[in-house]
Amino acid sequence: MNLIKPENLKPGSTIAFVSVAGEIHENNTLENAKIYFEKKGYKVKIFAPENNCAYLGGTDNERLSALHSAFLDPDTDALIAMRGGYGSLRLLNNIDWQLIKSNPKIFAGYSDITALLLMIYKKSGLITFHAPMVCSDFGDGITKFTENNFFKTLCSGFDSAELTGSYNGNSAYGTLWGGNLSTVVSLCGQDFLPEEKFIMFCEDINEPVYKIDRVFTQLGNIQKFRQNIAALVIGDFSWLDDRDMFIEYIKQLALSLNIPLFFGLKSGHEKDKLTLPVGVRMKIENLVLMSDEY
Repeated sequence: MNLIKPENLKPGSTIAFVSVAGEIHENNTLENAKIYFEKKGYKVKIFAPENNCAYLGGTDNERLSALHSAFLDPDTDALIAMRGGYGSLRLLNNIDWQLIKSNPKIFAGYSDITALLLMIYKKSGLITFHAPMVCSDFGDGITKFTENNFFKTLCSGFDSAELTGSYNGNSAYGTLWGGNLSTVVSLCGQDFLPEEKFIMFCEDINEPVYKIDRVFTQLGNIQKFRQNIAALVIGDFSWLDDRDMFIEYIKQLALSLNIPLFFGLKSGHEKDKLTLPVGVRMKIENLVLMSDEY
């Protein structure tokens, strides 16, 4: 795959707020985020349907048009999803991947947006970013940790991230890939897995251990997944029903896949979150996730 690196964010860049998933129901957070970026010297453009459609931020065609329009817009330098929720999956079969490949820009989000992060990378080769979003982060009191890492990564490149522990090995190498676990498994039926060895990072919220087991069992039924996963990195699994049971399950999973397991990645639905480039080759050594190519 020919990897495409989007241009870095620069002072005065134009940032598009894009509605591609769930309904937008807190207009004050949208306005707060707009003020936040404008105070930092960025321009903001909003690409969103006028109205929600049930639990979606507009009809499928409207949200698809917002995505395409933001990538096509010559003034836009970066796209940040307004929120997750649900809806990205409904767009995938109609996205113009060549349009995105021909107009590469920063694309950022997490949670349900994982579907777009992984498929844009797979279909166009464009590096995407598992990163904070408009309403849930920038419009709702972003932490210094999240803020500093976001601008560091998008303005000058990903440096490194510290992990807290390992099991069944202490080093790994591969393409960084993953995101919200429930959304990753929703892509089954699509051509979504990397062709190369990958380090999978994952996070989720309010999922019991048995459902996490079910997700990994389903992914493990895919030969390419078993062959190409090089390591598993655990982010924030918020509101777990039994954390000890989860840790034991994940350790047994790593043994069954014969891969190293790492803990402590600040990624997920907590307020502190890293901005992680999907599609970049990474290595893990001495409990540090690092890249020498981005």
